[in-house]
Amino acid sequence: MHGWQTYRLEDFIPFTPEIYWRLLERINEAFWPLHVLAVAIGLTALLLALRGNQRIALALLAPAWLTSGILFHFTYYAELNWAAPWFGWGFIAEAALLLVLALFAGSSRTQGPSKGLSTGIATTVALVSLLGYPLIAATIGPGLSHAETYGLHPDPTAIATLGVLLMLLRGPSFWLASFIPILWCLIGSLTLIAIDATGALIPLAAVAIIAAASVARSIQSAARPHE
Repeated sequence: MHGWQTYRLEDFIPFTPEIYWRLLERINEAFWPLHVLAVAIGLTALLLALRGNQRIALALLAPAWLTSGILFHFTYYAELNWAAPWFGWGFIAEAALLLVLALFAGSSRTQGPSKGLSTGIATTVALVSLLGYPLIAATIGPGLSHAETYGLHPDPTAIATLGVLLMLLRGPSFWLASFIPILWCLIGSLTLIAIDATGALIPLAAVAIIAAASVARSIQSAARPHE
């Protein structure tokens, strides 16, 4: 029993920080300028969500999960981490779930999201993920060549998805669609903490903000009929 107390978080990470940064650099070198297209699709999904086009916005999120699962987890991260293929299947499952939700959306166009606080929070979180991640790497992180990008790397993909889902979905459907993104954000933050990376708490902070906004919105909706 006492032996477990001697382990630290970094003991469970089977690679060094230098190897991880080199992995990000290799991905960026191999797939540039696919980054631009991926971010453009993410911004389109965000814009459509703001306009209330639930079906297409959800569908546009799916390719980012598919490419992150295949390109990042199966193709590269599997070289460093034995669990990467399991993560990859989780990302593919999320892509499939998003397509199913899009298929069974009530209509191709719904009333736009309310102009309340939750929509502002969701938009901010999504924009920080879509546009801010490369800037974080360039300014306070390991450098622009190691920047993580929506659609190719899992952390910004998960965070941006949570922002869009907060705008589009309510209740059980929101939590169902958000389960894998939330789980990955926890795994991603723990991994970055273990290698002492700048911005390691960003995915955890995004989860806390999105979850709090969703709970607050539910409480507000439940209280409204009694007003």
